[in-house]
Amino acid sequence: MAQVELENEVNEEKKTLKKTKRTSRERVNVSREAMEIFENDDWLAIPQSVKNDFEDQGFGLMWIRIMLRGQDDHQNIGRKQREGWEFVMADECPEMASGFRVMESGSLAGCIVRGDVALAKQPIEYGEARRVAIRKRTSQLEEAVNSRLRNDRPDRRAPVTDSSKSRVSTGRSARFDG
Repeated sequence: MAQVELENEVNEEKKTLKKTKRTSRERVNVSREAMEIFENDDWLAIPQSVKNDFEDQGFGLMWIRIMLRGQDDHQNIGRKQREGWEFVMADECPEMASGFRVMESGSLAGCIVRGDVALAKQPIEYGEARRVAIRKRTSQLEEAVNSRLRNDRPDRRAPVTDSSKSRVSTGRSARFDG
């Protein structure tokens, strides 16, 4: 008897709770910027407007690690500074300073920080020079390996063999309707 009463109550609740469809005017309109805040999982993303502003000034931006295992990473900071990276101060980029933490004391006072990284800038020509140097070093290493493979008298202690296979395939020849 109790089960029958329970089923009746459930049926009555179903009747009273009618599903209604929401129309578009009932929905809350949310701006694209507000949605991007919650949809963007990359918490280190630098807004495109900030990147464009610094590119116009001749700088590239990057996050640089300043802490490692809870300790200041002086070695990485020094290496990056020798490569031409300078930390971005809060007054240089107020739109980033409001959403990120700004160091208040220490050697990085005034820098924009997120977790264990700080925002840094580098002249664009330094980045281009670095890419050219890396390409040059890569080609030197490839040439060294290739010359070692072409050597007539291979070293028996550490033999090097070329087991790579390359195959060139072409598509159909071009046809011109004339």
